[in-house]
Amino acid sequence: MHCISHTQDFVECTITLPLSKSIVNRLLIINNLSGGSSIEGLVPDSVDTVVMQHLLQIISNKSFTAETLIEINVGNAGTVMRFLTALLAVTPGNWLITGTERMQNRPVKPLTDALQSLGADLTFSHVQGFPPIKIIGNSQMIGGNVQLNAGISSQFISALMMLGPILKGGIVIELQGEIISASYIRMTQSLMQKSGADVQFARNTITVKEQKYNNIDYFSIIEPDWSAAAFWYQVAVFIPDAHIVLKGLSSESVQGDSVLPTIYSNLGVSSVFTSEGLLLTKSDQLAVREFNYDFTECPDLAQAVIVTCAALGIKGHFTGLKTLRVKETDRIDALRNELTKLGYGVDVIDNEIFLSGTAFINKHDHTPVIVKCYDDHRMAMSFATLAILRDDICIEEPEVVKKSYPGFWDDLAEAGFVKL
Repeated sequence: MHCISHTQDFVECTITLPLSKSIVNRLLIINNLSGGSSIEGLVPDSVDTVVMQHLLQIISNKSFTAETLIEINVGNAGTVMRFLTALLAVTPGNWLITGTERMQNRPVKPLTDALQSLGADLTFSHVQGFPPIKIIGNSQMIGGNVQLNAGISSQFISALMMLGPILKGGIVIELQGEIISASYIRMTQSLMQKSGADVQFARNTITVKEQKYNNIDYFSIIEPDWSAAAFWYQVAVFIPDAHIVLKGLSSESVQGDSVLPTIYSNLGVSSVFTSEGLLLTKSDQLAVREFNYDFTECPDLAQAVIVTCAALGIKGHFTGLKTLRVKETDRIDALRNELTKLGYGVDVIDNEIFLSGTAFINKHDHTPVIVKCYDDHRMAMSFATLAILRDDICIEEPEVVKKSYPGFWDDLAEAGFVKL
């Protein structure tokens, strides 16, 4: 457990954010499908990318026989589960893909239904529609038209898209219902196109032609993680005076989370791109008193933004949160539980969150309030920054940040945060 304090009125620091695991994991899959060897010089800096790279090395091992059942354990990495389920369907071998108990409660049926419609050999070991999944890979799998519910997870869609160029005849994906996290679909499209694939995304149809991926310079594509920048925006909001440089961030990004400057312009932060990266300072404009936002395009930002608004006493109504129910934890319930515990007014109706706009006044009695993280990295990081405003913040599971931002606590120390 980490109990955290911060007593400075000014923060000046330069931060090197982790690489975008969304980009890295997509490029690792594309590289594998292109027949490329491991990406030389890539040193993963989050658990998810470490897991992906390690499992791809196992999958690429040619020493086992076709009859040997190989277990692929993704832990609690949801992206890895979805992307590798699709990859294993076209990789010769006898596979069992599984994960933690929480992972075995996260649905994959929309993806597996689509794969089976293309002829993939998949069976569920325990509960229909949930891992573990037994897969007999077939490198000659034929493409075609598939239909997929677009309102559950964009990762299902991305997993199928990346297979498209190696499927005989390519693939046409017809998206049904509301399309959530479309920015991640566009990210996949962009990375595939930079890798030589012919991908079209118009309205509710994605068309990928059969075409060999090219060998490319992956380091010209990889970016720092915009979602990790959200926690530094929180610092910039809460501290009286800030000068924070986030190295390498650019206005030209394939990440949907690059909408952060627009969001936080409403909350009192100025964002200026420089040759070094992104400079965050206090804005001349005060934070708004009411802020409503639809997170359909950027659900990974929801926790940081909602915690920011609650702490500032901003009234808010937040939508586009449906996918938060099936993340590392049920993030909607987790936010309600921990914000309520800390004295902030929050209500949940279905998949929407409402903030009352009542600011909690810390009584400085130094009685610790233990923030439960529910094995969710973004819960830990979103709530840690509250130590600027309060003297009672303790993070129950500090190690969970390793999933996406292993250096988080060291970087906070650079900004004057102290572990008590």
